[in-house]
Order: sequence, then structure tokens, then C-alpha cells
Amino acid sequence: MRYLLLAFFTLIACSCTSEKTSSVAYFGGEIINPNDSYVVLYKNDEVIDSVELDENNRFFIQLEEGYKEGLYHFVHRPEEQYVLIEKGDSILIRLNTLDFDESLVFTGRGAEKNNFLIDMFLVNEDEEQLVHDYFALEPKEFDKKMDSLRGMKMEQYENLVSNFELSKNAKDIAKASINFPYYDNKEVYPHMHRKTKGLKEIEEIPAGFYDYRKELNYNDSRLSYFRPYLNYLSMHFSNMSYESCMEKCAEEPSVPERSLHFHTHKLKLIDSLVKKEEVRDNLLRNTAYTYLLQDHDNPAGSKEFITTFNTFSEECKFKEDVNNLYTSIQKLQPGNSLPEIALVKPDSSLSSISSELSGENTVFYFWSINQKNHMKRINKKVKSLRKKYPELRFVGININESQERWLHSLKMLGLETENQYRCANFNEISRKFVIRNLNKIIIVNPDGTIIDAFSNIYRSSDFKKVLKTI
Repeated sequence: MRYLLLAFFTLIACSCTSEKTSSVAYFGGEIINPNDSYVVLYKNDEVIDSVELDENNRFFIQLEEGYKEGLYHFVHRPEEQYVLIEKGDSILIRLNTLDFDESLVFTGRGAEKNNFLIDMFLVNEDEEQLVHDYFALEPKEFDKKMDSLRGMKMEQYENLVSNFELSKNAKDIAKASINFPYYDNKEVYPHMHRKTKGLKEIEEIPAGFYDYRKELNYNDSRLSYFRPYLNYLSMHFSNMSYESCMEKCAEEPSVPERSLHFHTHKLKLIDSLVKKEEVRDNLLRNTAYTYLLQDHDNPAGSKEFITTFNTFSEECKFKEDVNNLYTSIQKLQPGNSLPEIALVKPDSSLSSISSELSGENTVFYFWSINQKNHMKRINKKVKSLRKKYPELRFVGININESQERWLHSLKMLGLETENQYRCANFNEISRKFVIRNLNKIIIVNPDGTIIDAFSNIYRSSDFKKVLKTI
């Protein structure tokens, strides 16, 4: 590995003077304060390579002849980011996990386009609060503000393409990193404006507000896993579903049926307008996940939705994933027994979650060593909740693989080991308990039957609601 890295760094040093004639590409770099031992490179959802960091926290990946040019993403758990790799590129990254995105820097051949992508990612993040404030403006004023923000980014884009030779593909993806967050904000605007202003109905949008839709490509397979593109299309199809329903449906559905109704419309629109399988499949999955998780407490609606979904997803590569999610959510309904999972105790012995029930009403919460701020915050929250709700037992489940690092964290946080466990298999617990974020808690009766499996530890209303049933 050491000699390969030396060769790679030599290649980086020569990259500015060499011509792009190589049929292979290289990706490597250094991770400061690593959270994990590995870096995994993906093309779409396919693992291209998984490499272990060396003793200097460096890694090296060679993409052999015949690799696909385009957007990749690399994962150093729990973080990930995009990298655009094209013919002859030799890209080196350096980052510090304490500030993953902000510290990420690309060097070597192919660096300029990737530094532009991470810059646009960070700028869009920084603008979120500003854009939120703009939602209160009237449509024409909001439009001017959005055009101004986009114009500043386009100046940076023009500076990039005038100073560096980029392929058409790289130019398109660079512009996509500007345009789709801009489009997304405009699609969100009518709903956020109504909410911000406390209006009962969505105000009429002036002609020309959505002119960008005329140039929209629903089938850009190069962007099929690019989050700004997918986020925009998802919001766009939500708006189209609403508009279509307001125009064609005889009457507005009742509140309990509204979400099911609109998401069913959305499935039909995606199926009719998106032809590229990868884009279509991702949008169908996104729509299904959103509905099933949002309406997790509506078993009848979920059953109707999954039946409809399956009629549109005969060839969808995520059909099994969506149906597994549906099944897991149904198993987490109140009154069902908590699904069995394997746990590891502080003494390294194996146990099961049913074996650790102690005849008390119990709250299970989840945390990770890799999310240090969350780790400290949630255990501080649990400490205060124990005082507030002494009738409840709080049990922490760590989702990491390293027994040694987990025990070190328990000691550092000053946690008693009596009510702390580590999951034996993250994939198992994530699937069975439908863990999509670590603020989730699961509350069970003394016999292990579920009271609520979708509460949030930071929502006091969830606790008050559940305590009424105990």
C-alpha cells in the first residue's frame, strides 16, 4: 500500500503537465480524525471499491480501464460526498471528520470541477435560512431574490469554465449543482409562503414563475443519484400532483385520506413521465418511503398504497426494499410484540432485546460514537427525562461495531452500563426498527408489546401522549 500511495502522489504531482490520455483514473487521499477504518467508493448504488485506511489514514483506489465516467460518491461512515471522475483524472482529497464537508479539499487532475461542486453544496447550505426568510415575500420579490442568488453562482461558474478546460459532462453537472437547488426553492415557495403568512389557500402564482420547467429533463441518467436533482424532481411531482388533483378530482379528499390520495397521484405521474429506469426507480422509492414513514400510523392507508405501488413497480429495482419497509412498519404497530434483535452487553456477551426487558415501561433510544454532538446531547436529554419520568426505564442502544470504542464512550460520558447495550448487527436493527434518524425512540409495555415505535425524544408531546396510555 505504501508504494502504491507513493506512486499515486507522484502521479498527482505530474498531473498538471500531462495530457489526459490515460484510460484509468485514480482516487485517493487522507482522512484526519477518521470515524471508520474504510473508505467506500460507489457508482450510483454499486460498490466500486472498499479500501482500508493505512497507518497514516490514507487510501488509494484505481479505476481500471472501462470504468464509467461521471458522478461517484465516497462514504466514510457516517458521512458521504460526491466526486466527479472522468478519463485520466487523478484526484486526491483531504478532509477532517470534525468538519467533514467544510474541510474537504480536492487536488490533482480533476480537482477544479470537484472543488466547485463542494463549494456549491456549502453555499446552498449556508443560504437555507436566508431563503426561508424570503418565503414571506410576494412571488415577484421572491423571484428577484432567487435570481440574484443564482446569478452570483453563475458568475462563479463562468469563472470556472473560462479558467479551466472542462468536458461538456462536467459543465452540465456543475450547472446542475446551481440550477436544481434554485428550482427546488421555487417549487417549495407556494407552500412555504402560505405557511409563513398563515394563509388558508395557496396564492395564485404569476405567469412565468415556472418558466424553467419548459427546459426540464425528467430522464437525465447522469444525475439519477444526484441529490439536488432527485430532491427537485420529487418536489416538482408533488406540486404537479396537487395541481392535477385540484383541476381534475371531483372533490378534495378528507384529511385522513389526503396524503394517500396525493401520493397515489404522484406515483401515476412519475410512472407516466419518467422513462429512464434509474431516475424513475429512485423517484418511486422516494415517494413510497415518504408516504409509508409519514403515515406510519395508518395501516389501512399503507396497505392500499403498497398495493398501488406494486402495480407501478414490476421492474423497479427497489420494489423489495419498499415492501420490506412496509412489512417492518406494520410489525411496529401498537400492540405488537417488539421485533427480536441481538444485543451485545458491556462484558461482550450476547443477548437479545426480549431477554433484557425488566417488567417496566421502557424507552429505547439510539446513539452513535460517530455523531459526537448528538451522542452527548441525547444522553444529556435522557438524564433529564429520567428525573422527569421516573416511572419509565430508559435503555440506550449504540449502533456501532467497535466494542472497544463503545466502552470508551460509555466511560467518557459517565454512563452506567446497566442500561446500555450495543446492537450486534446494524443492518438488522435499522431494518426491523425502521431507524431513519437517531432521535427516534421506541416505547414498550412491561411485557414488550409496543406502545409507540415512532416517537421523537425531543418532542415532549410524544411523551405526554404515550403516558396517557400507560
